[in-house]
Amino acid sequence: MKTRIHAIAGAIGFLMILLFWTSTVFSELFGSYEMIASVKGWILSGMLILIPATVVVGASGMSLGSGRTEKLVSAKQKRMPIIAVNGILILLPMAFFLEAKATAGAFDTIFYVLQGVELIAGATNLTLMGLNMRDGLKLTGRTSPVATVSIVSRETVASDTLALRLTKPSGFSFEPGQTIRLTIPPDASSGAGEARVFSIANAPHEPDLQVVTRLRDSSPFKQALKTMTNGSELQIAGPLGSFTQEADQSRPIVFLAGGIGITPFLSMLRDADHRGGLSQTTLFYSNRSPADSAMLAELQALDVANPGFSLVATMTNVEEGQTWEGKTGYIDAAKLSHHLTDVKSPIYYCVGPGRFVSAMKSMLTNIGVEAVNIQVEQFGGY
Repeated sequence: MKTRIHAIAGAIGFLMILLFWTSTVFSELFGSYEMIASVKGWILSGMLILIPATVVVGASGMSLGSGRTEKLVSAKQKRMPIIAVNGILILLPMAFFLEAKATAGAFDTIFYVLQGVELIAGATNLTLMGLNMRDGLKLTGRTSPVATVSIVSRETVASDTLALRLTKPSGFSFEPGQTIRLTIPPDASSGAGEARVFSIANAPHEPDLQVVTRLRDSSPFKQALKTMTNGSELQIAGPLGSFTQEADQSRPIVFLAGGIGITPFLSMLRDADHRGGLSQTTLFYSNRSPADSAMLAELQALDVANPGFSLVATMTNVEEGQTWEGKTGYIDAAKLSHHLTDVKSPIYYCVGPGRFVSAMKSMLTNIGVEAVNIQVEQFGGY
C-alpha cells in the first residue's frame, strides 16, 4: 500500500509540474498577455495539489528507503532533497511572484528573467522526478523481462512458512542476495495479477530457483500461493537488487538475520559452501521460537561441517514446553562481543523487518562500526 501511495503521489507531482511547464511555454510563445496571466493564476492554484503530493512523495519515499542500501534506492534518496529544495526555494516563490507581476500587467525584463529561472528549475525537477520514477519501476521489477515458470515442489520449512522450488528460465543468472518479482498469472482463479518481490534463497549453480515466504497474512497473493500445487505457473521478473556481498573476502563477515530475512543469506551461504569459500563468516539468526526458524537444521549442519562458519541462533519467545537449549533473547552488543574477536572489523549485512533492521543499525553505530561497513535490507510482510 505504501509503495502504491508513493507511486501515485509521484505521478501526480510529475504530471502537475509537466502541465505547469508546457502551459507556460505555450502561453509565452503563442498566447496573449491575458492568457499568460491566466496560466500564472491557475499554476498558483495548482500548488494546492502539487505541494501535498510532494510532501507525500518525500515522506513515503523516506519510509520506503529507510534501512535500504541498494544503488537505485541511494540514487533516489540523493535526488529527493534536490527536488524538494528546488521546489521550495525556486518554484513556489516564483509562482507567487510571477502571478503577481502578470496580474499587474508588468511583463518587464525582471518578469522574463524570473520566468526563465522558473522554466529551468521546472525542467530540472521533471528530469530528476523522471529518473526517480524510472528507478522506482526498476526496483519493483515492472520493467524487467517476464518469464513463465512452474512450481517444482512445495515444502513447509517453519511455522506458516513455505519454500517453493521453481523452474529456472533458460539463461537466467543472478548473484547471491538478489531478488525476483513473482506475479500470479492474469488468468489465475485467485490472486490474478498480484505480485511480490522475494529474495532468491538458493545458490546460482542450482538448477531451480527457490523462494521462502511466510503465509501469515491474508493478502490475495499469499492466499493464492496456499492453493497452488506442483506444476502451477507463475511469472517472474529479474533478477533485481544489489544487496550482494562485496568482492573483498579478506575481512570477517557478519550476517544479522531477523526471521524470514534469512533468505538472501541462505543464497550467499549455499554459494560460498559450494565454492569452498565459506570462511570468516558468522550468522546471528533471531526468531521467536525454533518452530518459526526457517532452514534452521540446514544452517546447524552447515555450522558443523564448516570450521570457518559460526551460527549463533537465538530465540526471543520460547514458550513453556518447547525444547531449545541455545541462545535466547535479542541480538545485542553483548552477544556480538561474546562471539566476535573484534566487533568493529567485520563487514555487517543485516536483513529483516523494519524494526529489526533499525535496531541493528542503531546497535552497530553505538558500538563504533562505521556506516560504510553496514549493509542493510529491510522487508515487511513477505
